Amino acid sequence: MTTYLVRPARPGDLAGVRNLWRAIRREYRVASSWSRDGIGGEAGELWVVEAGRGEIVGSCGLREGEDGLWEVHSLNLAPEWRGFGLGRVLIEQAIHDAQEQGALALAVSVPRELGDAGSFLLRLGFVEDPAPGPDEPSHFLLVLAQSH
Repeated sequence: MTTYLVRPARPGDLAGVRNLWRAIRREYRVASSWSRDGIGGEAGELWVVEAGRGEIVGSCGLREGEDGLWEVHSLNLAPEWRGFGLGRVLIEQAIHDAQEQGALALAVSVPRELGDAGSFLLRLGFVEDPAPGPDEPSHFLLVLAQSH
């Protein structure tokens, strides 16, 4: 394993994040583009895992929603980088930053084809909400604080 760096994304990283998502979509044969608007399309924060010579091998985004519910998006990790705890580092970064900014809960939507991602989120304390239909993404929620 080469060295890596988890850092805030820079504008030049967005093409690498998009390419990573496309590769994962091909890997899991996901037809939907559920993550596209989460990549550089709206205000928020985005972190990347940079490996070797600037290659983007992971990403995780966070954006503010309504009523204290924030959304994690663009959670991606290249296959050869899974199993080293980098996904956990990215999610923990999102949780920390959301809490610092007053979020009450975090939501994540995951295409059903990415069942491993759902299992990963459950291990981190997220709870699955029932999806509206069989073709809809799975929805996960992590409560960070109780509203007053």
